[in-house]
Amino acid sequence: MAKRFVIYLLAVLILVTAVMSFQQSRRVKSLLPHLPAPIAREKALVTPAGQGPEGLIAGKLCDVLNISNDFMYWAEPGDLEGHNTLILALGFSKQGLYSMHKTEEEEMERVKTLVMAANKKDIPVILLHLGGQDRRGAANDSLARMIAPYLDYIIVTQDGEGDKFFTGLATKYQKPITVVSGVKTANVPLNSAFR
Repeated sequence: MAKRFVIYLLAVLILVTAVMSFQQSRRVKSLLPHLPAPIAREKALVTPAGQGPEGLIAGKLCDVLNISNDFMYWAEPGDLEGHNTLILALGFSKQGLYSMHKTEEEEMERVKTLVMAANKKDIPVILLHLGGQDRRGAANDSLARMIAPYLDYIIVTQDGEGDKFFTGLATKYQKPITVVSGVKTANVPLNSAFR
C-alpha cells in the first residue's frame, strides 16, 4: 500500500513538473527581444487605436527607420488598399476622440473592423503600446483583448507591462511579444518586423 502511494505521488509530481515546464516553454517562445525573421512588408498603414498621441509617435518611429508608411487618424478597411502591414498604436485619449467627434465605442468598432479586414487580406497587424501604466485603462485593455487573436506581433514598454497583461495575451494566443525599456528602444523590434 505504501509503495503504491509513493508511485502515485511520484507520478503526480512528474505530471505537475511536465505541465509547468510546458507552460514555461510557451512563455519563452512568446517573449522575444525582437523577431527572428521579418513578418511585415512595406508600405505600412499606421493608425492610432484610441486616438491618443502614440499614433504620431509610431509614425515617427517608422520614418526614423525608413519604413515606408502612411499615417491616418481614422483609417478604415478601404484604406488598407496599397498597404502591406497595419501598425496600431494603442492609447485611448478623450481629447483625441473629442477632436474626431467620436466615442470610445465607435473607435473600438473602427479598430476591430480594420483589424478583421487586414486579417482577411493576410495583412500582418502589429500592435504597439508605447505608453506607461497611466496610458492603460479599461478601454485600452478591452480593445487589446478584442483584437489579440488577430495580431501578428506585440511591442510594449516595460512601464505599460507591470501587470504582465500583454504577455498574458501573447501567451494565450501564442503571439510573439517584445517588452522594451522605453519608446526609444522600440525601434529595434519594430525594424526586425520589416527587415
